[in-house]
Amino acid sequence: METKFAKAISFIFHPLLITTYSFIILFSLHTFFSLVIPPLAKWMILGIVFVITFLFPALLILVLWKRGLISELNMNKREDRIIPFIMTAIFFSLAYYLLKQLHISPIYNYFMIGTTFSIIIALIINYFWKISIHMIAMGGMLGAFLALSFVLIINIPMLIILIIFISGLVGFARLKLNVHSPAQVYIGFLTGMTIMFLLFIFI
Repeated sequence: METKFAKAISFIFHPLLITTYSFIILFSLHTFFSLVIPPLAKWMILGIVFVITFLFPALLILVLWKRGLISELNMNKREDRIIPFIMTAIFFSLAYYLLKQLHISPIYNYFMIGTTFSIIIALIINYFWKISIHMIAMGGMLGAFLALSFVLIINIPMLIILIIFISGLVGFARLKLNVHSPAQVYIGFLTGMTIMFLLFIFI
């Protein structure tokens, strides 16, 4: 039962979906950078983000697996991650470029810059050591919203608590499935959180 729960959590909070979730949250906040965007435009932006940062990379991973270029869809082996990481970084860069053309708040662009940079850092680390991409994504989400709450003085304590709670569930899931060691989970989380927090604080 716990294993099924861990698999479900790992799927629902797949790293490629975290950016889409983050944009949904951003659009739901009663802040100036959200309220100035018309509802139809929000749906268009969400569509762009979902297709480019989830659908395209997911389809690419499926094609690589079908062609035998990676051994498993979950990419639990470090060797399987190199090509998908590189291509995913390219897709995220494309999403950043397209969003920049829309002339919306730079906050949305910061998310794309941060996630792209996090993927590149993960790729570099992957050459030497396996790190949890799930936890990099969750840590990045927490770091971004923590920074936003400090910089823009946005009152979102319950959101922060919820992200921390979900991060704990994801960490438990990765450990339960025996795909990561505790160090890979904790360092992945701290890496993602540090990158996004510093980016939002200093840019």
